[in-house]
Amino acid sequence: MLNMRKAVWTDHEFLVRVDLKNEGYTVSSDDEMTEQELVDHSNKIKPFLTDSDKGAFIIEDSNSDKSVATIMYSIVNRNILYPWTIYEELDPSLFQSDGRFLEIFQLWVHPSFRRLGLATALKQKLEEEARYHQVDLIYTHTEETNLHVIELNRKMGYQTVRRGPIWDEVIRISLIKKINTSIN
Repeated sequence: MLNMRKAVWTDHEFLVRVDLKNEGYTVSSDDEMTEQELVDHSNKIKPFLTDSDKGAFIIEDSNSDKSVATIMYSIVNRNILYPWTIYEELDPSLFQSDGRFLEIFQLWVHPSFRRLGLATALKQKLEEEARYHQVDLIYTHTEETNLHVIELNRKMGYQTVRRGPIWDEVIRISLIKKINTSIN
C-alpha cells in the first residue's frame, strides 16, 4: 500500500540522496563531490524540513517500508533578487500582487513506481499546499528533453511560459499553473 505524508527530519538523508541523483538533468563531467560539497548540499536540503515556507511530501510503500517518491517545494517571491534572472523574464502579471508563488524544487519517483500516478498525486498535493499558503501560482521547470515530465505538466494544466537556459547552457522549459485559492 502506498501512503503520502509530510516529510520529517528523519527523511533528510533520503531527500539528499534523491536530489543528488540528478535524474532528468544533464550531469556535468565533474568528479565526485568533495566532502565539503556534500556537507553544503546536505545543508541546502535541511530547510525543506525546517522552514515554514519550504516543505516536502513523501510517498512510502508500506509493503517494503521504503520511500518511493517525493516532491520538495518553496514559497518564493519574484520580487527578490536571485542569482539567475528567470523570474524577471516572466510577465509580472502572471504573479499575484505580492509576488509570491510556489516553486517545485524537486520531483522524483523511483523507477519501479513510475507511471502509477504518483507524480500526479504529489503535484495535486502541492496545489493544496499552494491554497494553504494563499499562493495562486505554481512554477516548475525541466530540461526540454524530459518529454514525460513536460507532458505530465501539460496534462495537469500547466502552461509553458519560457524556453531557454537558466543557470547553465542546458535548455529548460518553464511551466506555470494558476491555482484558485478561494475555499469552496
